[in-house]
Amino acid sequence: MRYLMMLLILCGSVAVSASPIESLSRLLEPYRTFSADFTQRTLDQDNTPISQMTGQLAIASASVFYWKTDPPFAQSVIADGEVLWVFDEDLYQVQVRPLDDALAASPAAILSGDIEMLASRFQVTEERSGTMAIYQLEPQATDEVTRAVILRFDGSRLMDLSIEDALGNRSQVTLTAVFRGQPNPELFEFTPPEGVDVIYALGQKR
Repeated sequence: MRYLMMLLILCGSVAVSASPIESLSRLLEPYRTFSADFTQRTLDQDNTPISQMTGQLAIASASVFYWKTDPPFAQSVIADGEVLWVFDEDLYQVQVRPLDDALAASPAAILSGDIEMLASRFQVTEERSGTMAIYQLEPQATDEVTRAVILRFDGSRLMDLSIEDALGNRSQVTLTAVFRGQPNPELFEFTPPEGVDVIYALGQKR
């Protein structure tokens, strides 16, 4: 009887074990609202570095986020929940784009950890070795520009996030100085600087 009870307990543990999507969602819970510095390295198919940049990011939700890269590649991308602002400082130009389904595969949307979104957009697989956990997200849509998104965790700490495009190039984002909490709301407010060229999604200008 004791052996039978242990067998039932073990079978029950297997039955309720978390799926890769559920495990990933739990690990991303602390990152649903946070801010951090980052280093982004882009590598080609042979893992040869193409470029490297640094910057800052903040996420309040899947549709409210801030992403800024430092000179010499100075650019700001701000989603305020209504539109997406892309400010290229070198060109002194702002593009205004709608928030649409294209954001579903963005790092901000992925880090929001929404199970329904992850399940509807990606096939998620999980590999574990010791304290390391690696999650690979492959878009279910066949016409996606993104081939795969890979998140690596050491315990509960997100080490880096990599995005591989259809050409085999990989952009790896490593987080530092992570603050897990509500970011400064002023980061998500954007007003085009005076004299900047503003280009709207349909090509209209003002």
